[in-house]
Amino acid sequence: MKNDKKNQRISSDLIYDYIINSIKEGRLKPKDRIKEQELVLETGFSRTPIREALGILLNEGILTQDGKKGLVVAGLDLVSITKLYEMRELLEGEAARLATFFASKIEIEILYNIVHSQKNLSDVQSLRANNVLFHETIFRCSNNNYLLKTMQHLDRSLILLGESTLAKENRAQEAFNEHLKIVNAIEKKDENKAMNLAKTHIRQAYKVRLERILS
Repeated sequence: MKNDKKNQRISSDLIYDYIINSIKEGRLKPKDRIKEQELVLETGFSRTPIREALGILLNEGILTQDGKKGLVVAGLDLVSITKLYEMRELLEGEAARLATFFASKIEIEILYNIVHSQKNLSDVQSLRANNVLFHETIFRCSNNNYLLKTMQHLDRSLILLGESTLAKENRAQEAFNEHLKIVNAIEKKDENKAMNLAKTHIRQAYKVRLERILS
């Protein structure tokens, strides 16, 4: 019985990751309908772990109930997107500020390596993964698990934004320069500069997102 429950949980986790990655990679978009039978055919798993995964995603707000369609991928309106970026700006600024106090030399070296590894990346998915790693590492350097958990929860909603802002021409280079300045400030233990640079970085990303939406 225990093994059955364990296997079901593992299956549920795999289905959860499958749906999350489908949204990240654009195979599933906001308002797309989610059908259990299609997931059974696509993943090979039974309905029980699929329903469990869908329930978790529903509770997290990644999926929502539509009166006509049923279960669909959630969408974000302009107000929600703005509030999302406002929260991200506050969190990123505080994480960078705290990192000036707690980041070790090894952690700073890791941050530099992550930033410089971006130069060898060209496709959007790799750039996005590198970007996520960079920001998560700064949060870990903040030495504040509550801040990290809040960021991770917020990131669940960020996947609903669709294609990364790094897809815009020249944005990857701009982000590289912004990341590098943030790490420099952390290394120099300049808390105000690190905080302000991190906030500016998020505002720039929001600006690109807003331009895309309005166009």
